[in-house]
Amino acid sequence: MIDYFKGVYGLNLLGRIHGSSLYKGSLMGLLSVAVYLVIALLWANHRRDGEDDLDHPYGVGVLVSSVSFLITFRANYGYQRYWEACTSLSHFMSKW
Repeated sequence: MIDYFKGVYGLNLLGRIHGSSLYKGSLMGLLSVAVYLVIALLWANHRRDGEDDLDHPYGVGVLVSSVSFLITFRANYGYQRYWEACTSLSHFMSKW
């Protein structure tokens, strides 16, 4: 059995690079922030004075529809994975 030194509340495991989800997530987070900043700067330069695209109801409708579709898709995917795990566990326990 491999014995890991977890430290106080496992904080030293957060600083590890190998196998750390925080490290992998922070790279993608920084990349998305950089993309957002580039788009925001370009958008600010090309926007007309006094107009905002989200004032129109179609712009808001497209944004809400796309975000709700993505959230629903992710929730459905997670639910399918959960039931697949339950089925596999039940199958595993019946064979044991």
